[in-house]
Amino acid sequence: MTTTELLNILNDNKDIPLDQLLEKIPDLSLVDYLEMLLETHHTTKAKVILKSTLDRTYGYQIFDGTKHTSQNKIIMLALAFSLDLHDTNILLTLSKNQNLYPKLKRDALIIFAINHHYDVVKTNELLDEYGYEILS
Repeated sequence: MTTTELLNILNDNKDIPLDQLLEKIPDLSLVDYLEMLLETHHTTKAKVILKSTLDRTYGYQIFDGTKHTSQNKIIMLALAFSLDLHDTNILLTLSKNQNLYPKLKRDALIIFAINHHYDVVKTNELLDEYGYEILS
């Protein structure tokens, strides 16, 4: 079921008990979402981890759900996938990290990098140029 379909169910079914609505919504984990991204981007964990510049073992632990990680590491994966802001924020939410907020200058720089399809290295150069903590 698509996100739009779920929103339509939530918006249109005001008389349906909440428990029945919740039954229609599938559980989605970070691991599930990462697997879906691998499929839709026709890539492998190894390629994404390499592009993310994450330690290989650490990257695989994120993908298999044994490592809960920081906002920075999730952003590094998002950049490796070349995700847009919407999908990056989904990854951040599923990993229990704060979404990027454009009123924070560092976040605004990261959003700029995402929108311009920067990789991790180029994003770190941008952050460093403006005196902000790099992704690491």
